[in-house]
Parts: sequence; structure tokens; C-alpha cells
Amino acid sequence: MYFRLAVKNVKKSFRDYMIYFLTLAFAICLFYSFNSFQAQQAVMELSQSQHEIIESVQGLIKTLSMFVAVVLGFLIIYANNFLIKRRKKELGLYTLLGMPKHHISRVLVYETFMIGLLSLIAGLLAGLFVSQLLTIITANLFEAALNYSFIFSTDATKMTIIAFAMIFFIIMIFNISILNRYQLIDLLTADKKNETLKAKNIYLSILMFLLSLVILGFTYWYALSEGMNALMQLQIIAPAGIIGTILFFMALSGFLLKFVQSSKKLYYRKLNMFVLRQINASINSNFVSMSIVCIMLLFSIGALATGTNLNRTINSTIQLATPFDCSYGVYDSAYNDKDYLIDLSNLKEDLKIDNRDIQEEYFIHDYRSDITFASFKPYVDDSFVPDDQFEEEFEVIPLSEMNIMRKVYGLEPLTLKPGEALMFTSSELIRDVVDDIVVEQPTFTLYGHSLRLRGERPEMINLGTTLNTSTTLIGVCVADELIPADAELYSMYWNVNLKDGVDQEQFSEMVNQRVSEYNKTNDGEESKQYMPSASTSAQAVQENSKGLSVIMTYIGLYLGLIFLLASAVILALQQLSQATDNKHRYQILNKIGAEKRMISQSVFLQLSIYFFMPLLLAIVHSVVGIQVVNSIVVVFGESDLFLSSLVTGGMILLIYGAYFLFTYFGYRHILEK
Repeated sequence: MYFRLAVKNVKKSFRDYMIYFLTLAFAICLFYSFNSFQAQQAVMELSQSQHEIIESVQGLIKTLSMFVAVVLGFLIIYANNFLIKRRKKELGLYTLLGMPKHHISRVLVYETFMIGLLSLIAGLLAGLFVSQLLTIITANLFEAALNYSFIFSTDATKMTIIAFAMIFFIIMIFNISILNRYQLIDLLTADKKNETLKAKNIYLSILMFLLSLVILGFTYWYALSEGMNALMQLQIIAPAGIIGTILFFMALSGFLLKFVQSSKKLYYRKLNMFVLRQINASINSNFVSMSIVCIMLLFSIGALATGTNLNRTINSTIQLATPFDCSYGVYDSAYNDKDYLIDLSNLKEDLKIDNRDIQEEYFIHDYRSDITFASFKPYVDDSFVPDDQFEEEFEVIPLSEMNIMRKVYGLEPLTLKPGEALMFTSSELIRDVVDDIVVEQPTFTLYGHSLRLRGERPEMINLGTTLNTSTTLIGVCVADELIPADAELYSMYWNVNLKDGVDQEQFSEMVNQRVSEYNKTNDGEESKQYMPSASTSAQAVQENSKGLSVIMTYIGLYLGLIFLLASAVILALQQLSQATDNKHRYQILNKIGAEKRMISQSVFLQLSIYFFMPLLLAIVHSVVGIQVVNSIVVVFGESDLFLSSLVTGGMILLIYGAYFLFTYFGYRHILEK
């Protein structure tokens, strides 16, 4: 009997609880899809390093999934609490009719089990199809060939079932305990209880509002002023931001209504009086949850925007970091505590490397200058160059070799007038610093010659293929004859492009192995040993960059979508649960002559304010947060915040907007019943 009653309740409430069902199914879908990541490599032609990257990503996602499971658990319990609150009167009638509480608890257990089972089945089915899409996206990110076949991950299925079974078991316990806590009078009169105002004093509310603006303003200023060091100051920034956000919403309920009442024309227009009182009561009782939603939306926007932005940034820097198929570079004593720098001109002969594999080769020399960072200290931020490195010299490259690099990058040959020099860099992070130097201090003395920098934006040039994406912090290109014959080498690169069919990775490993063997043969004769630097192939750089790109993309999507889902669900369920409580109020509006269209408009306005107020504040937060994160992203290259913002905005519009519309139509359905 009780099971049949539970089945009838689920059928009866299915439309009302559609958002709850969809949320559970969507959460399960995401959980399965991302945890099935490792199974995708079975249908992709990946290199060994790419397989290792996928395993690393899977391990990271499994770790994150523990945190995600906790977030989803709290979300589902929170949603369930609102659903129980909405059914208090129904549960009270069961009690009034003589049904013992343990029997009511049994009905709730059956209902929870059925809801969980239906959501689990629907979510896993959706996850199976979404995981196929993620496989295609992964193959595209890795630029790997795809031998497509349907993918099913047993491990992800087991993990999803176990995680959500535990969540629903906790919900069953929660429902039983909450039912035992309520008295019959509480259940029957739940919809007649009024909200109590937490901050009634208008002056105190205005003071709190101003204080929240001051705290948030300080947080924004402090984060922006710290730049890339802001992440090291989270112990200050995070608490200040949270306190400012809570005070903002707490203060709104105290003066928003009074503020609007000062405009009689606006206050008495249509049903604005009713809507504003509804909003005021909602914010008053839910300012903590609205603050939490705002912060979660901040995390969501930040994760989505940063993930997509870093992905594009890394991909855009691969071309800069890989001008040649393979490069072998050696560096001076600043890097390896040796007092010499061996010339690479005889490298091929010493290592007995076959010329048949090489299409073309270039030797690029990078010399020490007599200019230090200290000469331009007003324009070089200490966050880019530590104090103990201000005495490091700029690097100098001859014009002839710079033109070799420009040709490789598809740039026009460079011509320098007498007394002219060009400043360049391999790091997007300090490109603006170089801009400042060119504008503010264009003249300097190098090797006893007075030179003037060309007044143009510095070129992005890498002197060789390298894993760390940059070879030169700040360099100067001058005419060959200006570099003294006894100028000390700072670094030197042997750059090669291989013939078609020659495997870059194998060639690079061969060079490294022969360097090691050569050094062992000449052990003890330092002047005949090559520096312990490794040969790097463009293939290795691309695979590592793609790996980091995949990691950031999936983590950003995973966390961003989960926080976005949680934010939308909390707001939606709050409003739907309040729809039943407010039903008698709308009945009164109908009886005094309010048109159905006007009532619908009032519902739309109320939900719009309630949904988009935390979103707007979160967007303001994220503008600052993304700028701070972007100061770190530029380490990898030039970023495109505009495009990543469009992608993020599209996701928010799709998911958050969909929940808003579901809530609107659900609210209207409850009132029409």
C-alpha cells in the first residue's frame, strides 16, 4: 500500500518537480561523462606521452569528483529540504488521518528511492551520449585520429552509482529525521507563517550597504594592485569578498523597498507594490543563500572563462614556441654553474649525426650585453624580474641571425639604420614592459655605442623550440658589426628542420642519448663536454601544450558547469517552493480584479530580479577576478578575454536562462492549479 502511495505521489508531483528531476539527471550526466575520460583513449590514435596526459587528467578529475560529489550532495539535500517544506501540509494531513510517522517515513523512503533510480537511469543514458561528444572534442584538442566506436566506461558507471547511492541514502535519513522533528501544527500551518525581517532599521541597512561597497571596493583594488601575486593573498581577498557580498544582500532587504517607495510613480505602477514586497521578503529570508549563489556564480564564470581562455592562449603560443622541428640549446653559467659555454658548431661532427635526416639547420647566437635590468628598473615590475636578478644582462642577437628567425616566422627582413636597435621578447607577460621602455627610455649605450630603439611594438621571437615557450626575457637586435669579437655567449641554439618522414621525437631522443654518451667519453674534460641541456622537438612541445590545454579545458568545464548548475537550482527551487506559500496571495489579487496577464508579468518581474541580481554582482566580481587570473595566463601567451567571455556568456545564457524559464513556467503552473 505504501509503495503504491509513493508511486502515486511521484506521478502526481512529476510536473511540479520537473526541475528537481532534471537537475539530478544533469548532475549524474556530468559526473559520468567527465569520469569516463580515460576510456576515450581506446578509440584515439595517441602517442605515449598523450596517453600519459590522459591518465593524469583522469586522476585529477577523479580527485575533483570527490569535491563535486560533496557539492552535489549538499545541493540535492538543500533541494530536497525545499521540496519537503512544500509538502508539509500534505504530510500533516497524513498524520491527521492517523498514519504513524514511521509509515510516512517509509513512503518518503520509497519516493526518494524511485526519484533517485529514475534520475540515475536518465542521467547515465544522457551521460553515455555526452561522453561520445566529449570523445570527439578530446580528439580535436589533441589533433588525434579517431577510430570511432561507442564508448562505455564501467569504472565511471560504478563510481557514479556509488556516489549518488550514498547521496540518496543520506537524503532518506535526512527526510526521516526532519519529519520526526516537526509537530502536527507546524505541518498544517507552514504556509501561513510570515517571513520575519532581519534588518528593519533603514539607517542600519543603508550603513551596511555602504560598508559592503567599501569592503568590495577595497577587495577589487587590492586584487588588481597585487596582479599575479593576488593568488598568494587569498587569505585576505577571499574573506573580504565573502563578507562584502553577504552584507550587500543583507542590506538590500532593509532599504530596497523604502528606496523604491520614494518614487510613487514607480511604486504604484501595475503590481510593482506587490512584486517589491515579495522580493523584499525573499531577500530578507534568503540573503545568505543568495550570497552563496553569487559566489558560486563567480567560481562558475571564472572557471569557464579561464578554462576556455587558457586553452586558446596555449594553442596560440604553440607556433611561437616551435619555430623548428628540433632545437638543442646550451646556456651559460647563470643556469648550470659552469664557467664556459661550448660552441655548438661542431655538434653534428662530435655526435656523428647523419645529415640525411636534416633538411636545413641554423645556429643562433645570443650574446651577453653590458646593459642590465637595473638600467630600466622604473619600467620593469619586480613581479616579472625578482630583485636578485636586476643585475642580469639583456641578451643581444646579431641582425643577420634575427632575420633568419624572422624568415622562419614569416616576417619581413629587418633593416636597421646606423645607431638603431630593435628590442624583442619571447614572453607575452612582459611585452607591455618592453613597450614602456621603447616609449619612455628609447636611448641607451651598448658596447660603447649610443643606440636608439625603434618605436614599434616589440616582435615576439623565440630563438629555438623550447618546452617553456620562451627563450628570451628581453633581447636587443643590433647590427652584426656592433657586437665585439670577444662578446660572451649567453646561449646558443642548434635549430634543425627535418626531412619528411623523419620522426621528430626519435631524432630528439637520439641527440640527447648521443650527448650523454659523448659527455661520458670525455668525463673529466669539461671543455669538451656539452652542457646538460636537452634537445626539444616541436612534437613534444605540441603534445605537452595540448595536454595542458586539455586539462584546463576539462577542469574549467567540469567545475564551471557544476557551480552554474548548483546556483540555478538553488534559486529555482527556492522560488518554486515559495510559489505554493504565495498562492493565496495571488488568489487575492485575482479576486480584486488583477488580470491574468498582469499577474504573469508580476511573476516574471519577480523572478527576473531574484535570478539576475546575484548574477549581476557575480559578473562584477568576475570582471576583477578574471583580470587577476589573466595576469597569470599571459605567461603562456597573448590571451583573448573577449572571445572566452562570449563563450562563457553563451553557456550561462543557455543553462541559467533555461532554469529561469523552467522556474517561470513552473511558478505559473502552480498558481494556475
